[in-house]
Amino acid sequence: MKIRTGLFLAGVLCALIATPPVARAGLKPGDPVRGKKIFLSFCVQCHGIKGNGNGIAAPALMNKPANFTDPTLWTSHEEAFFLETIRHGRGGMAPYWDVLTPQQIQDVLSYEKTFRKN
Repeated sequence: MKIRTGLFLAGVLCALIATPPVARAGLKPGDPVRGKKIFLSFCVQCHGIKGNGNGIAAPALMNKPANFTDPTLWTSHEEAFFLETIRHGRGGMAPYWDVLTPQQIQDVLSYEKTFRKN
């Protein structure tokens, strides 16, 4: 019985460690200044300096990177969609859950929002 309980708890612990935090509880609001630094390090190659999806690597990609200047992009998705996309990737985009902290992901999204056109 003790072994079975120990194995169960070990499995739960492994699942918790392997699962990136999804809830934003305890995070500060995103900071676009911090987010810009991260964007320029990880995102600009595909999304471009102007956030329009025309980065230097974009022509080589099968799926076009998101154009953050497109108002339709922002009105057709909730914030959770963008956070999950940064965390887990989408359509060929690399996941960043193991590279960026939840706060850094929040900061990147805050910077990406600065590209929005009304």
